[in-house]
Amino acid sequence: MTVGEAQRHGQEKLQAAGIESARLDVNLLLEKLMEKPRSWLLAHEDDELEETVVAEFLRLTEQRARRVPLVHLTHSREFYGLDLYIDDGVLTPRVETEKMVEYAVRHAPKHSRLIDIGTGSGALAIAIKTHRPDLETWATDVTDEALAVAKKNAKAYNVNVKFIRSNLFDRIEGRFETVVTNLPYLRDDARGELMPEVKKEPAVALFGGVDGLDLYRRFLQQLPAHLAPAGFLFTECDPWQHEALMKTAMQAGLRPIEKDDYFILGFQNAD
Repeated sequence: MTVGEAQRHGQEKLQAAGIESARLDVNLLLEKLMEKPRSWLLAHEDDELEETVVAEFLRLTEQRARRVPLVHLTHSREFYGLDLYIDDGVLTPRVETEKMVEYAVRHAPKHSRLIDIGTGSGALAIAIKTHRPDLETWATDVTDEALAVAKKNAKAYNVNVKFIRSNLFDRIEGRFETVVTNLPYLRDDARGELMPEVKKEPAVALFGGVDGLDLYRRFLQQLPAHLAPAGFLFTECDPWQHEALMKTAMQAGLRPIEKDDYFILGFQNAD
């Protein structure tokens, strides 16, 4: 099988499975397997693939046709200029979450402490630390699987992040000048509305109760004991949840300072 034949075969299979990004997905799989850029694939369509590569390509396209997320097959996701390792034990970082990195990098006081609650792949903590090496950076997650992925990513970029297994702030002591978090915020009854790929992501990272904000309410109850005076909180939820989350945050002594057009909210401790 040649490169071109593999591209055509894979594209036809994924299109038949209803995957709109079939051509892109096939090329990304081949890039990963061949360890070659897209330009090389275009220039070598007549090159024969090794049998081992063909076998692995057919296996991966079969999985993708069953709607296994592409990122779980390539184990690669770009986030804020970083190429992160991702597997099925963590939520795939979304592009909208990059705005939270921008806010934290801009507002966090110099040489202060920052913590990422529910770090997952480590995307937020590592991206922030990469651009703000002056910050003492901590990150937590409730599962060992997620922490293993986060530590792998931190090691790849040689950043010093202190990882702790903790359910929200349960095992955290002290205060932080900046807190970032992307807790689960989907409604429990939203499962049927999700794309097949999203349903294969870890439920613990997706669902947050009847209105999606159960974990946020617990988080905001615990936050005052851990947020420094005039400290910052940056977080994420669906736009329709903004009003409820802002109200709860203000009850916890926070005032809004940032609000993008979609997901990300920013607060400052009013104390």
